[in-house]
Amino acid sequence: MAEFSPMMQHYLEIKEKYSDCLVFYRLGDFYEMFFDDAVTASRELELTLTGRDCGQEERAPMCGVPYHAADIYISRLITKGYKVAICEQLEDPKKAVGIVKRDVIRVVTPGTVLESNMLDEKKNNYIMSIYKTGLFFGIAICDISTGDFYASQIKENNNFIKLLDEIARFTPAEIVVNEMLFDSTEEINKIKERFEVFITKQKEESFGEDLDIISQNFTLLKDSEKPVEDYKNQLFAICAINGLLEYLNQTQKIKLEHINTIHFYTISRYMSLDMSARRNLEITERMRDKGKKGTLLWVLDKTSTAMGGRHLRRWLNDPLIDVFEIKQRLEAVQELKDNIIFRGDIIASLKKVYDIERLIGKISFGNANGRDMISLKNSMKQLPELKELLSKSKCHLLKNLYLRLDELKDMSELIESAIIDDPPISVKDGGIIKQGYNQDVDRYKKATTEGKQWIINIEAKEKESTGIKNMKVGFTKVFGYYLEVTKSYLSLVPERYIRKQTLTNCERYVTEELKEVENEILGAEEKVIALEYDLFVELRSKISKEIERIQKSAYVVSTLDVLCSFAAVAEDLNYIMPIVDNSGEIDIKDGRHPVIEKMLPSGSFVQNDTYLNLESDRLSIITGPNMAGKSTYMRQVALITLMAQVR
Repeated sequence: MAEFSPMMQHYLEIKEKYSDCLVFYRLGDFYEMFFDDAVTASRELELTLTGRDCGQEERAPMCGVPYHAADIYISRLITKGYKVAICEQLEDPKKAVGIVKRDVIRVVTPGTVLESNMLDEKKNNYIMSIYKTGLFFGIAICDISTGDFYASQIKENNNFIKLLDEIARFTPAEIVVNEMLFDSTEEINKIKERFEVFITKQKEESFGEDLDIISQNFTLLKDSEKPVEDYKNQLFAICAINGLLEYLNQTQKIKLEHINTIHFYTISRYMSLDMSARRNLEITERMRDKGKKGTLLWVLDKTSTAMGGRHLRRWLNDPLIDVFEIKQRLEAVQELKDNIIFRGDIIASLKKVYDIERLIGKISFGNANGRDMISLKNSMKQLPELKELLSKSKCHLLKNLYLRLDELKDMSELIESAIIDDPPISVKDGGIIKQGYNQDVDRYKKATTEGKQWIINIEAKEKESTGIKNMKVGFTKVFGYYLEVTKSYLSLVPERYIRKQTLTNCERYVTEELKEVENEILGAEEKVIALEYDLFVELRSKISKEIERIQKSAYVVSTLDVLCSFAAVAEDLNYIMPIVDNSGEIDIKDGRHPVIEKMLPSGSFVQNDTYLNLESDRLSIITGPNMAGKSTYMRQVALITLMAQVR
């Protein structure tokens, strides 16, 4: 049998390394797929299946997509549960000797999506790592688009049930598991039955106990947000973290600078909500269609930013049980609710803030463009105003947010000085750096726009100084710019002229000035494009070094957004501030179901009371015919209690 062609041999080598992926193999302006990948992609994406000579008797099945539209097709494949390996050209095909160098630069999976057009802006896209050892579990959860990273471990009673509850808490798009869990058929099948999630098996050795990588690259935080000194008591969580980091390294191929902090949490810190409770209470999604409308999130979400929307979802999934923390939130909401002007000014400023978390994720990954930088700059320019507004606050939580808010003036001023206000989408086509930021860029741009006039001026000046009236400046690709003098005027040629070419009727010369201008003009456009790209990458790198500062301010902004949302909802729906303590009593007067009341005509929901305690009134027996509202009443009490502990 004949050998495959050299290009196809390379493709097959790549495919063997990424056998569980569809390989997008870059050829010119297209990403091509071959053999089984082509058959699969043509079916799933409704593409025409063609063929390509591959050195064999039969042509290789082939289909492709334009490189500039690849995100659209990748998104469709990810939604259908596929992984995509992007094999890119690593050198200029015009300069390549032999086969163009290519390699996989990234693997896109359901849990590692970065592109904003593939993500729900108000929902985190989590990837979860689960490490099983015996009866115990370690878990690590990350959203690589925002940098959020959490870790915990489960080693109590009913461990697998608690694991299912944690999966329900985060609803990851992808789960990475060690071999022990993957081979536990009963457990892995239960996960697949209960959750629509992509599951990837990772080698057991990836889930190591080594602390070096973690301690060198991360700030590890406990619930108290104090640095962790002894990591060994979190051994199962450490194993899960290492497994997830290894998977991210394998798929993303670069260090993600914005993933720099791991929040260790204990499950007991939050209100215990099992999977059934989350589903039946319809906190963030409806049971029937997984939609947002008709959920508690739908009622409470008046956030102004995408970051705030995600933060609100996290709070709803993690109701607090510490009375002091709950009271801090409630006091902040009360202050914002009572001071309408104060809240209105904050909201007006928040509405001008873009998704800082995901913007810095793109910067860290190296795919942020000029428009992303302008969005980041415009967002940061709102921080001084927010800082000034928060300086007027009175409650502890808002004062704390004031102290933690970094105005990032140096970052916004840096971008302001470098990037034009309306940059092009591509960072490789020039036209992105502002005048005055770099002298060489200014000179090159001047050469491209004023070069022709420079030549005209030199011609006029030389005619005047030499008296050669018919002198003219010409240009050829071989000799460049020259001064052409006919034979009749050769006696007037000055000594400073340098002969370049002799023709039948004339001589061609150059001067030092003309050579300097030629150097400025020739290639100025290419030079300025290359220099602008280098300057942009340098700027992006400078911003990347300040990611932790930016993340801290983004956290303050998103927290403030959620508090303002709660305050706005409280005012619109006439909610009151609950009294939360450790008495063990639930005493609700004129209670209303937050979701049903909003879906019914105004005033038609009948208010009702509830009283329960840990002693004589631990149980209420609710009777009545079908459809009388028993389940509505029970859910109402649960939702009101949850709302009190969230806000």
